[in-house]
Amino acid sequence: YDQELTNYIGFFSRLGWNDGQTSSWAFTEIDHTATAGISVKMNKFKRPMDTFGLAVIVNGISQAHIDYLNAGGYGFIIGDGKLTNYGIEQILETYYCVRLARTLWLTLDYQFVMNPAYNMDRGPVNIFGARAHVDF
Repeated sequence: YDQELTNYIGFFSRLGWNDGQTSSWAFTEIDHTATAGISVKMNKFKRPMDTFGLAVIVNGISQAHIDYLNAGGYGFIIGDGKLTNYGIEQILETYYCVRLARTLWLTLDYQFVMNPAYNMDRGPVNIFGARAHVDF
């Protein structure tokens, strides 16, 4: 869901759910997720094609998924073994998308992740990323 609040500020959100008994192939293993955030166009800084964003993401897996992993099941991201200290994965993400040329954008991204892979014995972790976008 994307909603423009003003000419410069937008709100976005997403909800997702899976029963945890069906394998999925996505960017990670998630059975339920909620995301909310804001995006801000950088007009006040004379950069109207640039965007700053901030989001909060909460992910979890179902009891059936936890039971499967605890029984020695294998997850394509989580791996195998016991998940004895389950915790909701919590992410704070921020990004800045800068227009470098008429058809070229670069996005720098940072994520702070609590309980990565739903394990309270892991993390927190810091993830840095970069992405380029070219229009043809």
